[in-house]
Amino acid sequence: MSPPQPSGPQGGESGSRSGSLLLPNAGLLGPVPADFDFDARTVIPDGVPCFELLLAVQIQENIDIEKYNNASILKTINVKNAAIPQPADLDIGPPLKSLLFYSDNMVLKLANNEDLCSLFAPLPACLLREIISIRAQNKNEAETKRQAQKDREKETDVSTCSKLLGTMEMTNPVERALGEAREVVKPTVYLLNIQNRYSPPLHFFTNAQIEQVNNSPQTIHTKVLQPFGAGDDSVEKVQLLDLAKMISLWSNDDTPECLSPLRFLEASKNFLSALQLLCRPPIDLDNPGQLSSRLTNHALKYEKHLNYFKQVEDFEITYPRWYKFE
Repeated sequence: MSPPQPSGPQGGESGSRSGSLLLPNAGLLGPVPADFDFDARTVIPDGVPCFELLLAVQIQENIDIEKYNNASILKTINVKNAAIPQPADLDIGPPLKSLLFYSDNMVLKLANNEDLCSLFAPLPACLLREIISIRAQNKNEAETKRQAQKDREKETDVSTCSKLLGTMEMTNPVERALGEAREVVKPTVYLLNIQNRYSPPLHFFTNAQIEQVNNSPQTIHTKVLQPFGAGDDSVEKVQLLDLAKMISLWSNDDTPECLSPLRFLEASKNFLSALQLLCRPPIDLDNPGQLSSRLTNHALKYEKHLNYFKQVEDFEITYPRWYKFE
């Protein structure tokens, strides 16, 4: 396997090559003198027409040259590894051929265009190495730019944040009391119904329904009945909700569809508030400064009942399942 041989005259006797370069691989004098100007040799004189091979032809030629050179190298390697006497110079394969040159512009085009590479595939190994090297370099440069941009943005954010700190600090703050939603007034007719064991359904106690009773009493159906537990007709009658007509108007509370979980809590809170009003301990007549020791059973029991269901796990998800039981 010897290096590529130049075309042209071989130079004659060894005496005419006394000033030639010594070829390091072959150990022989080269065919050109040591002071040969290769750069001047490659300059094309004016008036000499130039032409460029088509890229497809150039790629195919280099593929064929690589196959030829690889076969020559393989012959030398096989002889070297064979268990037979080897020649002194171990130059078995034919002389290697030089690859055709690719312009830098063409290599960059191929490296930056996947479709162009696919169009001319397969590419010779020497060209693939250059393309892979250029793409790796481009990737590293892009990653460096991206990281630099990220660092600049981070510095900008930190700088902007530092400038914003304290810009809205109040010099003369005025204390404000947090507003609270006022508690809806429980209708007297609701309290009378509860007191006389004729309590309305739970969904009647939402804020919207109570506001309607308070603000539009003409739309509410009522009836006059004797109080609960009255022994004779002489007891003054009271005006109560006509639940039969009101349930036909506002429906019943048998199913969870009548109340959402949020409205259930709202109505329960209002119902508990009504019970607390009715169960408030009266003043002890013997000791006007003290409350009676009588327990507020109904309000306390309902509060415990409500607290139990409020702490149910996954309250809103399980609401349709336990509502009927409640």
